[in-house]
Amino acid sequence: MCYAAPASARVEPCQGCGWPVESGNPMAGEQGVLAERQAGVDEPGWGWRDVLAVLVLMIVGGAMLLLAARAVVAGFGLDVERRLVSPVFYLVGLGIYLVAIAGVYHFAARRAGWAALGLRPAGWLAFALVPPLFIVGLIGLALVNSVVGLLAGGFENPQVGALTGGRALSPGELIALLLLVAGVVPFAEELFFRGMLYPLIRARTGAVAAVVLNAALFSLAHVIPQLLPGLFVVGLCLAYLRERSGSIWPSVCYHAIQNALALLLINATLGAGAL
Repeated sequence: MCYAAPASARVEPCQGCGWPVESGNPMAGEQGVLAERQAGVDEPGWGWRDVLAVLVLMIVGGAMLLLAARAVVAGFGLDVERRLVSPVFYLVGLGIYLVAIAGVYHFAARRAGWAALGLRPAGWLAFALVPPLFIVGLIGLALVNSVVGLLAGGFENPQVGALTGGRALSPGELIALLLLVAGVVPFAEELFFRGMLYPLIRARTGAVAAVVLNAALFSLAHVIPQLLPGLFVVGLCLAYLRERSGSIWPSVCYHAIQNALALLLINATLGAGAL
């Protein structure tokens, strides 16, 4: 979702960090401008217990979905491929992210409102920053992965097998997987990491520390050792967009582009027989 700021929008330095922040949200008037200026500085309407509750809900919900899927597979004698694009694993993955969104709503948005989570319009400058920042992030990602490959004697992305099973996707499979990894996943992860988690960190630290800590937690949450450095670079870009704009929508756009490009490159490489 991309929102174009009206002519009345203006750029002012954030009171908490000095970085330029777009203000002048016509949908919220004077209160919206004040909320945007204070985004990530004041205490949000939720706490660390609520973050933990969302995590527990995701773990329990994911376990229940996996048990249900296993029961269905065993009951009907289904032969299921172990890759995300397989209907059973696809529905389980989709279900886990929907549970995460529901958890953020129940433990945060229901009390504080969606705007407090960064679900507010962002001006055109924030969205205009996404393409150049993405290029910078892509260069940083390539450099970091190259270093990891040199130190580890090679670089292999385990997500290739998990997503595709090691073979090229059909057009239908590619579209379905894009809807999940470049649609639902970016929204759910940004809602949690940059929407719910970032304001809690930002309320206790400066902007730079908050961006770095949020990026570190984002990378660690993916629990894939060889991808942690690269994910940290991506997390820095995503958290910076959140800090600068006061909205999660620019981060969602960046995240969607990142995931879509990664999947398309993986599929193209598999189709060419290079993996």
